[in-house]
Amino acid sequence: MGDGVPQVGQGLQRDQGLLGGQAAEPAEQELDELPDASHEVGVIEWIDYRNTAELSILPPIGPALAALADPYAAVTDTALDAVTDANYTWV
Repeated sequence: MGDGVPQVGQGLQRDQGLLGGQAAEPAEQELDELPDASHEVGVIEWIDYRNTAELSILPPIGPALAALADPYAAVTDTALDAVTDANYTWV
């Protein structure tokens, strides 16, 4: 990821309030709680924001995110198309 291209979540690497301006690394793992109260470790894969259009995520924000000029671009219309069986494959 050292190609200089901003990654999804890159804007969250610095938190002036909680970290006092110190740089923080993006998470690499998450802990999902299971019904028996144990935890399963999930791996977080950070990708270039322009590659989100084809991801199966809900709401289907990928195409709108990928269309931004840059990851810090102002969003003037936050409305998304309705999610239906005709335009979304449910996982």
